[in-house]
Formats: sequence, structure tokens, C-alpha cells
Amino acid sequence: MLIICINELPHLAFVKSKGGEMMNHSTLTRFAGIAFSFVAFAGAAGAQDFPTRPITMIEPWEAGTSGDITARIVAEFASEELGQPIAVQNIAGGGGAKAMLALSEADPDGYTIGNSWVATQIMVPTFESRIGFEPMSFDPIALMWVNPFTLTVTADHPANNVDEFVEWAKAQDGILRVGVCPAVSLPHVVMRRFLEVAGITNYQPIPADGCETSNIQGLFDGSLDFTTGALGAEKTYGDKIKSLAIFTQERSPIEPDIPTAREQGYDLDWGAATAGWSGLVAPEGTDPERLKVLQDVFRDVINSEAFKKKMFEGGFTVQYMEPEEFRDLWQVSLERLGPALDDLKKN
Repeated sequence: MLIICINELPHLAFVKSKGGEMMNHSTLTRFAGIAFSFVAFAGAAGAQDFPTRPITMIEPWEAGTSGDITARIVAEFASEELGQPIAVQNIAGGGGAKAMLALSEADPDGYTIGNSWVATQIMVPTFESRIGFEPMSFDPIALMWVNPFTLTVTADHPANNVDEFVEWAKAQDGILRVGVCPAVSLPHVVMRRFLEVAGITNYQPIPADGCETSNIQGLFDGSLDFTTGALGAEKTYGDKIKSLAIFTQERSPIEPDIPTAREQGYDLDWGAATAGWSGLVAPEGTDPERLKVLQDVFRDVINSEAFKKKMFEGGFTVQYMEPEEFRDLWQVSLERLGPALDDLKKN
């Protein structure tokens, strides 16, 4: 048997085989080439053999929520491409912390992935450092969709644009009640950022576990004066509400008639961090070849017209990012939201 140390090749002139005959450097190099080919073949075969059994996708929200729905849509499409089922496992609780902690502790063999959100991956561990995982301690697969937020009021509200809303808000004597999602949530900090930019100080955030549903109901029963809505709420509630602005950099193709706060003169200056994003991630250190398989498959699925059509019909805004670009979004989100979360701790 011949044992070759590849790193030593440049320094060897001859080497003995098991039979004792001498081999020159040229012969040894040919053997090295065979060794490299074997390793490359083994790696390729490993990737081609993956997956050979079902994959689990951990979802941090309860069944029936928008996050769960989108996870099941992309899982259905990707299962067809991978030739293996992707089972969505709902692990709700702790603002998504339970799911992300379970994902971070999973075997990095490619058979466990997660549907990650800016709140679950970035905000929760930033706000509570003892949560058990770090915001950047995952491997990116792909950004899948974004969930823009809106400034929403009842249909009979006197304001019809942001300027009119700001004028109305500043003219009120009492404290305005604004509906937000749970305290440590992106809708909450985005609304606080907007109110800061607008110079509105007479307000009190009212957190709600039910998020959009509770907030809209609060508008109807008079317990809230305005709220952070989710894009597409008007499709659900019809002409009972109106959205005065969307907090993303550009208008959304889902609701193109809603102007951005930025174009109305109220730039939050947070870039992509103003929208809730959702993407697919794997435990840190996932086998690179298997990770590449997942990245390629989900890239093709998310960019497919069939997937986009199904998501659009559900009111979901598809936005794909390559893995490294997606990782960059994590960093941007940390930089923009970190100070806002620090302020939230103080208040």
C-alpha cells in the first residue's frame, strides 16, 4: 500500500512502494492526481446522494399563521425538486426563540433547516443575550420573502396622507394609542422609528399577542387610534381601513397604490431593515456540499414563476437573495435595529 502526503510532494524526489521499487516524482504526481480525483469524486457523489431521507423545516410560528403558510408553500415546491418530503415542524414560543434554539442545536447534516425571521434570529437574541444562540450563528440558504408594514387607520380617519396624519397627531391633546405587535417585534420598533422621524411624541404603544388581528380589531372598537398594519390587510378588511404609507424603500407590487413614507418626506433611513424578512437557514457548520444542494434548489424554487404566482395570490412579497447577500442583510439588520432595541430596554 502506498501512503502519500500530498503537502510534501514538492519536496520529494523519490518514494518507495510496498514492493521496494523506487518511484520518481513524475510517477508520484500521477498517483497524487488519482488521489485528488478520488476525493473530488467522493465529494460529488456525497452531494448527489443527498438527500436520501425526509428533511425537517423548523417553523417558529403556530400553524395557520402567515409564516407557517409560506413555509409550507416553499416546502411543497422544494420537496418535488429534492425528491424527498420536507416536513414543517412548528415550534412556537418565546417570540421564536424556542425554534431558533432548537435549530442551532440540530445536527448540521443538512437534514434540519429553519424558516428564520428578522424577529426570531436578530431581534430576540439581541434584546436578550442569554437566549442561547447568536444572531449570526447560522448558515444562510436564501432570503424568501419580505413582509412590509404600513401606517394604518380606519377608513373614516380625517388624514389621507402622512402630512395630514402628522398634523392631526400633533394637534391631539391626549396620548395617542398605537397598536403594535409584541414589545420585542419589528412592527413595534419600525413604528417608533417613524414617530421619531415625524416628531410625534404624544403616543403610547399597546402591544398585542395577536398582532395584526388584534390591532385592526382595536381600530374598530376604538381602543386604538392607529396601528402598524401588515401589507395586504386591505384585501382582508376591505374599505373599513386605509393605509397611509408603507415603510419600505419602494412601493410594493402587492399594493402599488400605497405610497411609501419615504416618498412623502419621512425617510426612516433603515433601508431593508424596515420590512420583516423571512428566509431559510441551516445550523452553523452544515456540511458544505449538502448546504450547496439546498441553496441551489431553493434558489430555483423561489425564482420560479409558479412559486411567485402562488405567493402573490396569498398576498406575500417574494424577494430572493443569494446566501452571502442574505447574510449581509443579517448584519444590516443588527446595525439598524440594535440601537432601537437598546432604547426599548430603557423604556
